[in-house]
Amino acid sequence: MRRRSAALLALSVILFVVGIRSLSISLDDSRDDFDGIVPMSITHEQFYIAPPRTPSKPPPKYFSEPAIRRKKQWIGLHYDKKTFKGELSDEDRATGIRHMLAAWFAFNSDNNIQSWIAHGTLLGWYWNGDPLPWDVDVDVQMFVRTMQEVAHKFNYTTYTYMDDDNKPHKYLIDINPYFIYRSRGNGMNVIDGRFIDTDNGLYIDLTALAEADPIRHPNIVSCKNNHKYLIDDIVPLRQTLFINKTTYVPYEFEKILQKEYSRRALTNGRFQGYVFSIQDQKWLRAQDFAALKRPQSDIAHGHVFRPDNRKMRIATADDFKPQDIPESPAPDDDTTAVKIRAAEAAIGRIGMKDNIQIVKENKSDMPPRFLVGAAGRKSGRRRRDISSAASAEGQ
Repeated sequence: MRRRSAALLALSVILFVVGIRSLSISLDDSRDDFDGIVPMSITHEQFYIAPPRTPSKPPPKYFSEPAIRRKKQWIGLHYDKKTFKGELSDEDRATGIRHMLAAWFAFNSDNNIQSWIAHGTLLGWYWNGDPLPWDVDVDVQMFVRTMQEVAHKFNYTTYTYMDDDNKPHKYLIDINPYFIYRSRGNGMNVIDGRFIDTDNGLYIDLTALAEADPIRHPNIVSCKNNHKYLIDDIVPLRQTLFINKTTYVPYEFEKILQKEYSRRALTNGRFQGYVFSIQDQKWLRAQDFAALKRPQSDIAHGHVFRPDNRKMRIATADDFKPQDIPESPAPDDDTTAVKIRAAEAAIGRIGMKDNIQIVKENKSDMPPRFLVGAAGRKSGRRRRDISSAASAEGQ
């Protein structure tokens, strides 16, 4: 009797193992079909793309920078090697950054692309609506689906921007084909794309936010550099002004900045040899401020944010009306063609949805699950009348 029971148990175990292996093989064979399925737990489809198979080894670093060392600091980290021609003076860099930002905002407007400023660029906006004078890079974030759309339609094309003096500036849109892998990996490809000034190598870092694990951690999005946010803190976006141009910032911008930089970064008017003049509403070099012989009380210490100066309002779907976007121009050379084919091969597996409405008019339009944060809290945010949002944002 015991032998019979043992034989039946052994047979059951064997059949179970064989069944599991068969199921595993079946699922692996149909993986391509599964890649197009969005998990039911997804809270906002714009933050999700189906993950591809993990590569057997980390992909090589896609972007490269020139090696420049000055005053024991590596300067080349903020120039793209493809179009770098030489180090810029502080004044020329600041001018180049302003032109580059204006061009990016114009590119977004022309093509109905949604993005928002982030990190140090967002902190500069918070203080006075201008870049921080010591910040040498520019950061922009977007939905991962938006990154997918930009890669599909504009990768390795150039955008020409005419400045206020009617002078043309050309910028290269270069999307990292490895942006579809949403884990940090070895850290060599945490930047998903660049908007590169073809005259000097300055660039805007473009990073996508995605729900990396919507089943176990719904409503939490992140970039590949491990910056994490509640979706509720990002959308709906706020329309505002930066360098006196229309752009967008996250809904809970102050909360996001405090988490990344601390409360002191939003109130302390002294940093890296600069002081923030309340009278001038801008950062001045400490020696220049001293030459003005102003009282110390003119240096900001405390809350200085003035939303009334930014023309803030809640963004709506009407701000991003879809339109037909022309096909990307033919590549200039064979090398470009190879890069485009490589990117399209990586992106083509995922599939796209055209004319996706990204920004909701208000949170009541969204499913109840969207209104619950990572810890299960209720949003508690009051409904907003879009028509009166501009005046309401002044408080």
